[in-house]
Amino acid sequence: MTSLQTRSRQIATTSNVGSSSTMVLVAVANVIHPELGVEIVKRLSGQNLVELFLELDQPDSEKGVVGIVLAVPPQLNGSLQWVAETVVDFALVKLRTPDRPSLETFAYRLASKDVFTDNEKVDPADVLDWHSLYEVCTPDGPEAEELLAHQTWLSIVVGRLVNAVNPPEETGAFE
Repeated sequence: MTSLQTRSRQIATTSNVGSSSTMVLVAVANVIHPELGVEIVKRLSGQNLVELFLELDQPDSEKGVVGIVLAVPPQLNGSLQWVAETVVDFALVKLRTPDRPSLETFAYRLASKDVFTDNEKVDPADVLDWHSLYEVCTPDGPEAEELLAHQTWLSIVVGRLVNAVNPPEETGAFE
């Protein structure tokens, strides 16, 4: 059984009550010593996620990404709790905006097909260009079922952790 390592301080929101910030939670494993389990690393933005990718891509790095989950606060998901969902594609995108021709930023496509930038849900029709930086490969056969089970497990665990540390009354969720 895989062990999970995280500290509650890592997944707590900032002290801003009513914060509507998304959290990117990355499952990182030691590829040399997998018995050490999986560590959850919090990132607050797409730029921070790219920095983690660069760090893990160093020749002396012993760690690799085994999953990415976007935790979406109640204010952005329409429920009373945080929702954690697997990121299946992370990209540099160009978005249509009402006040200028386009905006270049990072975006996350979730397993549900919802698209988010940092702290905002995006209409997929507003995506003008999508350049993937991380994409979950979907194998065929039994491997696909194993990957889906892993993604589901990770989303459930992260969702429970985030909600335990950030109860609705502390996140400014509506009642």
